[in-house]
Amino acid sequence: MTIGERYNLDLEITYKNNEEYRTTLRQLFFMDVSNCKIDETIDNETRDELMYDENTVNLVMNELFYMTAQFPLFQELYDIAAAKMISTDKTIGQAVLFSYDYLALFHKCLACFIKSPDTFDENNEYYVALLKKIV
Repeated sequence: MTIGERYNLDLEITYKNNEEYRTTLRQLFFMDVSNCKIDETIDNETRDELMYDENTVNLVMNELFYMTAQFPLFQELYDIAAAKMISTDKTIGQAVLFSYDYLALFHKCLACFIKSPDTFDENNEYYVALLKKIV
């Protein structure tokens, strides 16, 4: 199975609130939430928050990290993002980049890099925008 079958490289990201962000994450990672056992008596937002396939996300994030971590541009992004959490752990940085504030641009960087690694450089418009946003 290719990364494109586990991570939706072509998804256009346009969320405007927390619920749409969570829906976007489910679409990005092709999450199967059919097995989530959720108490129907809880409020809608909490129910929505619990519809999350942690195993799938962890596997795909690990693969994406493995694909990108040796490249200096991603190392820089991971380091800067990790510092937001007072950390030097690059995987923490990756998690920060998947957060609400940075996901749209980080996803574009990942998609550009995975589709065309030879042309992804410091002049990539999404990389430049993400770097400006995160520093």
